[in-house]
Amino acid sequence: MADKGEKPIIHTLRDALLHFAVKSKKLASPLLEPFGRASEPATVDDDELTALRSKLLRIRATLRDAESLSVTDRSVQLWLAELGDLEHRAEDVLEELEYESRRSAQLEELKLDLLRAAKNGKRRREVGLLFAAAPARRLRRKIDGIWARYEEVASDRRKLRLRPGDGAPRPAASALVPSSAHPRGCGGLHGRERDAKRVAALVRAPPDNGRGYAVVPIVGMAGVGKTALVQCVCNMADVRSHFDMTFWIWISQEFDVVGVTRKIVEAITRSRPDCDELSTLHELIVEHLAGKRCLIVLDDVWDDNPSHWDCITAPLSCCAAGSTVIVTTRSKKVAKMVNPKLYHLKCLSDDDCWLVCRRRALPNINTNIKQELVEIGKQISKKCGGLPLAGEAAGSALSNSISWEHWKEVLENGLWAGSEAKNLVLPVLKVSYDHLSSPLNRCFAFCSLFPKGFVFDKDVLVQLWTAQGFVDAEGDCSPEVIANGYFKGLVSRCFFHPSPAHDIGEGKFVMHDLYQELAQFVSGNECKMIQHPYSMKIDESPRHLSFVDEESYSVEEMHLNTFRGHHDLRTFLFIARTEQNQEKMTFRTKIPSELITDFECLRALDLSNTNIMELPKSIGSLIHLRYLALDNTTIKTLPDSICALFHLETIKLNNCSSLTQLPQGIKLLLNLRCLEIPHSNIQMPSGIGELTRLQRLPFFAIGNEPAGCGIEELNELVNLRGHLHITGLNNLDGAQAATANLWNKLGIQKLTLEWSELTNFNKPLCDPQGNAVGGISDRQGPGFNAAKDQVLKCLKPHSDLEELSIKHYNGSFSPTWSGWLPLDRLASIELKDCHNCEELPPLGCLPSLKHILVQSLPRVKLVGPKFYGDVGDIASSSDRRVCNVFPALESLKFRNMKAWEEWCGVKKISEYGEAHTSSK
Repeated sequence: MADKGEKPIIHTLRDALLHFAVKSKKLASPLLEPFGRASEPATVDDDELTALRSKLLRIRATLRDAESLSVTDRSVQLWLAELGDLEHRAEDVLEELEYESRRSAQLEELKLDLLRAAKNGKRRREVGLLFAAAPARRLRRKIDGIWARYEEVASDRRKLRLRPGDGAPRPAASALVPSSAHPRGCGGLHGRERDAKRVAALVRAPPDNGRGYAVVPIVGMAGVGKTALVQCVCNMADVRSHFDMTFWIWISQEFDVVGVTRKIVEAITRSRPDCDELSTLHELIVEHLAGKRCLIVLDDVWDDNPSHWDCITAPLSCCAAGSTVIVTTRSKKVAKMVNPKLYHLKCLSDDDCWLVCRRRALPNINTNIKQELVEIGKQISKKCGGLPLAGEAAGSALSNSISWEHWKEVLENGLWAGSEAKNLVLPVLKVSYDHLSSPLNRCFAFCSLFPKGFVFDKDVLVQLWTAQGFVDAEGDCSPEVIANGYFKGLVSRCFFHPSPAHDIGEGKFVMHDLYQELAQFVSGNECKMIQHPYSMKIDESPRHLSFVDEESYSVEEMHLNTFRGHHDLRTFLFIARTEQNQEKMTFRTKIPSELITDFECLRALDLSNTNIMELPKSIGSLIHLRYLALDNTTIKTLPDSICALFHLETIKLNNCSSLTQLPQGIKLLLNLRCLEIPHSNIQMPSGIGELTRLQRLPFFAIGNEPAGCGIEELNELVNLRGHLHITGLNNLDGAQAATANLWNKLGIQKLTLEWSELTNFNKPLCDPQGNAVGGISDRQGPGFNAAKDQVLKCLKPHSDLEELSIKHYNGSFSPTWSGWLPLDRLASIELKDCHNCEELPPLGCLPSLKHILVQSLPRVKLVGPKFYGDVGDIASSSDRRVCNVFPALESLKFRNMKAWEEWCGVKKISEYGEAHTSSK
């Protein structure tokens, strides 16, 4: 057995040999490459790799062309599906080849570090296997399989070219029935009395847009009753008497300037014009409308090109003052184009929707039905989500038989089980889907993985879309910017609505139940959502799979072996309907290690709200993984193998209170754009600064240990945005704080700066290397306070910061605050537990400040002129200067201010700043 003195020598010699082995392997690799390996053939040469990339581009182009066609031939649909499968397989193999070329170069250093830290032979063997290369024969088989499958599929359709008979351009408006000024059917509108009065008032109101006529845009989702409402308004006596002439033009999707202008001329002259010259058509409009007060309805407008709109409406300036143009549309973008002051038509109440349903189910208003049928009917109409079109479809389904058995069957089978709903509602909704671009089609269909009533987080959805490759590159724009544009496009077309249960700034949205049904319809077999534990067996082979919690089995344990064999799965999500806590986990799961290995093509994995305690080491084999969510789990550590997932873009660890540190090699994840860690006490390794693509890093914990993360790591993270919370600032001096360069993080909207609590100040002050630089006696003089002031001064943020929170700061604000200005967009500030601060910073000069919270500043005695911005005595200031103090203030709260004795100027603050103060 080695002597104690010999151990360091042995360890040093072992490290040196390991280092030599790694370096010699890296140096020898390119020299041995031409000869291949004795045991395994070479994988693929450059020419074959180029050819594979070329074939993938051709396949992708063919599929994108097919998306613009309406393909009804089943054999062609099957061929396109096979082509899509081939596209995914080629993508996976190309990524695997690229990964293998990077693996040896990027992982060997980490492997060396882990081998050095290994305490026994078993651990060293584990590390050796952790980053082992993929068997070359397996890659070779995959490539050969792709070539063979390509030749087989290509021969079916003449080398990937669609024949003319394979499909025609998708018809734009085949599902829509033209409208007119006369309402279809009989009976009045239910639940629209207030809307009708408001729109009638807008129609008769004088224009406020600088033109001689008013424009009233009415926007709402498909089937909400926009056309029916305008028909009702046009036939109101006071509206008819207000205008000399009323014209109705149905626009729909087939839009060209000349064609629409011809429709307007035809509506005015009641004869079809025999010319296509735009100037002549404009002259005809002017000739017939000059000097007349007109009401013109443009129903179902889709085109959002402002120049087209200007060209169509150009001759309407000849109308008499008081004329009005009504525009109905499903698109908020169109509505805002014609007039920023739009009228949003919302869904009906459940009671009004039942009246619509009953009118269709029972055309004879005198028909008496039993109360039990009324109750069933109300339950059915509630499923319509306030959509009148769905209410009519439900009524049609119920009208087949006025019997308890039939109505109960409709209720239990669901609205979409019958042909009435599918034939009446689905085509109308699908027109909106067909009008989307191909990327938006894919993004919307992906939403079928989420249940009805689910509250979507916009940022999470953007991350998932990006992980799946749904986002098309556009110049220098980041994927997040493009994907956010997709989301805004879906919102503007009424596919999403802001969640009424959340503030508008929280980014929470909901989708109407019928649009959720539409998403499930258009996604086909690509997406599968499982909501019942007894339907876990999947006959098809979906690419995206989700499991939704239900209260009925929230305490049952689910065995996931059912999903074995789905090798092509790209998404696997556990979805909780509501936020969970660790005391009551939604999912009870067993996740076998082999299952993770089976999902070798996985791009997104969400195990949030499960009782998983550790990830299997085999997760390192998921080399395509981009999105990993483990929110609200009891996971304690992340395996080192996670550092081999070079494609990872998002790691979410929110509310993982048992997690104490991140893996040492996380700095290798250079594609990481979002790292959400659970709390400020987590140990962050050095090297975070190398993740220069990071955009979301809610917590940044400055470490005390030599291997910990220093604040200088923030210097290169210039792409950070949203909220940044920095902790551990008590270990810094001004020079170190300045290395963070917070002023150049222009995307940060909210900044939290946190020092250690006062109770921890017996701990020696250390530099970033862990060396003690001072004791408790050094912290009680002016030198220590000046050092703290310098730290705060060097943490100056950019001037467009919106929210600021400072906690446990033990310096003073006055000399520092002026160096931070201007902060013209700062809307909220919190000062908490600043035990050495004797006066408040001058906040009164901030023009956008709305909310102030001052809590636990026990040495502040006076709140006075300096707090208001050094404008002197408020009581004696001029009115003009007083008005500049806190011009936007809405709330001012003081809590736990033990030494506070005097408050000067409170009357003026309350008068001019509209402050609402809480008691001391």
